[in-house]
Amino acid sequence: MSARARDKLPGEFTPEAQRYIAAVRTLGTYAGWWVASFWLWILYQGEWNKVEWVAAACAATIAAALAVGLARLGMLRFRVPLQALRDSASVPLQIVLDLWIVTAALGRRLLGAPSTGAFVVRHLPSAGSGARAAGDRAARLAVVTVAPNAYAVDADPGDHTVLLHDLVPNRKSESPL
Repeated sequence: MSARARDKLPGEFTPEAQRYIAAVRTLGTYAGWWVASFWLWILYQGEWNKVEWVAAACAATIAAALAVGLARLGMLRFRVPLQALRDSASVPLQIVLDLWIVTAALGRRLLGAPSTGAFVVRHLPSAGSGARAAGDRAARLAVVTVAPNAYAVDADPGDHTVLLHDLVPNRKSESPL
């Protein structure tokens, strides 16, 4: 055992171990972003052929490299809390309901009725400026934008508010908020 290893405090890592941990984290970050970017590309393109696989792999390679670079610069700090994911459990059902709301609004508009769309300001439960608050805001805003009736336009973390546009005012369309 080296003298440096004997002199370290319990819970401390040697410099060699710290370099190993950093390398594993970098590899994990790269692999995670690569897999997510690859499958998002395939999902968005809606085609399943070799050309799209190659395009997805190229785009995923670039996206993962950028993500690792941002992570090394400390610009990719966020933690999505489990509560934000739990709050989004009703979103798949809300997408189906919103589809009917939007279809009905389109039918009314085609018949000459005026549009009832509105911008609304809602309270954003994410408070603070740390990694957890940033992840909570990002997750909630991404999820609320999935449903076709409401989408997030802007968020003010200092004021704890979010500006939404509702095609047809319906509070349930904004459910994760």
